[in-house]
Amino acid sequence: MPRILINALASTAGGGITYLRNVLPRLSRNGSHQYLALVPPAQLESCAGWESERLRVEAAAAPNSTLARMWWEQTGLRRYIKSRRIDVLVSLGNFALFASPVPQILFNRNDLYFSPEFARDLQSRKLRGALLTHRMKSWLARQSIKHVSGKHVSGRAAINVAPTEAFANRIRSTNGLRDVAVEALRFGFDVQSFTDHRDALPEAVLAQLNLNANCRRLLYVSHYNYFRNFETLIRALPLIKSRLKQQTGEDVQLVLTTDIQRGAVYGGYDATMAAELIDTLGVREDIAMLGPVDYGSLHQLYRLCDVFICPSYSESFGHPLVEAMASGVPVIAADLPVHCEVCGTAAIYFDVFDEAALATQCVWVLADQPLSGRMKTDGLARSHQFSWDEHVRQLEVLIQRIAPK
Repeated sequence: MPRILINALASTAGGGITYLRNVLPRLSRNGSHQYLALVPPAQLESCAGWESERLRVEAAAAPNSTLARMWWEQTGLRRYIKSRRIDVLVSLGNFALFASPVPQILFNRNDLYFSPEFARDLQSRKLRGALLTHRMKSWLARQSIKHVSGKHVSGRAAINVAPTEAFANRIRSTNGLRDVAVEALRFGFDVQSFTDHRDALPEAVLAQLNLNANCRRLLYVSHYNYFRNFETLIRALPLIKSRLKQQTGEDVQLVLTTDIQRGAVYGGYDATMAAELIDTLGVREDIAMLGPVDYGSLHQLYRLCDVFICPSYSESFGHPLVEAMASGVPVIAADLPVHCEVCGTAAIYFDVFDEAALATQCVWVLADQPLSGRMKTDGLARSHQFSWDEHVRQLEVLIQRIAPK
């Protein structure tokens, strides 16, 4: 039976943890191969609970920074593969093991490495050091794709995958990668595991929400960073507030799962400019900044809100979009090919950096009950199209294609 190594050292937050939480249990129960998952130390305890005859989980104390971790992967990971007699490597973190001793499947999950918008954003903020680091990572990510597309191990071509066809097209259209094969392997969703937790929202969270019948709540689930485009959402808030008051007489509260304060830095992203914008527009009292909400009670937060807004200008998939649709919350998203692929006609869209267009769409959905009802129904149906079982089945087909016979 082939031995498969899943390199999940980059799965330290967000979508990476969501992936492990859903894929590892399925491989443990139904996998066709022998799997070894290499995870960050912080994830070992939770992942170890899924071990079985098919799945073993180990931790590696790789460095925390991306570049330092990549260096470890080019050195320590190679020795690790040989010592564990691995037959196929699945790299989840955008960067390949160069000259891998075994066939490799590379998951390309970060759209930033192909985003001119993000580079322009860093330039506009005069973050020269961050821009230099970004360009270095982008170059390495593209070289990884080229490398994995080359011939390795008895002449077989390894595999590049992306979580949506839209992101795969984005990679294929990049200069220098036009001849590269990238296959779409759609991420899944498990509504039962998402809603099974009975954890109540903490009282401290509920206390920040305006639950009055006369208030409509707009939700955005994301930690703070630049490419989530918080600024466009913040600029739209006073427009939404005044227009909805005029049309329906209702108030508005924006609900965020982060805390935007001057001097606060989240994962290297400085929230000061966004915090100053909030204070300049005078809307801080209209925003509930909850900070991170435990995944076990997150579905309850969705259901307390009237609209989910995703203004992000860079995405490769977007798990919160599916979570919102599955929770019966109408979705308003930036008009990106990835968002359109995930939500289809179940959402309505706006030009990415146009706060007036965002406000118009938001007020339309909030004021038009037949429209919001249709969006809820369509969103629920759409969310059923995403399956982690199908994702794992297709992943094993790809593994089988390149595994030694």
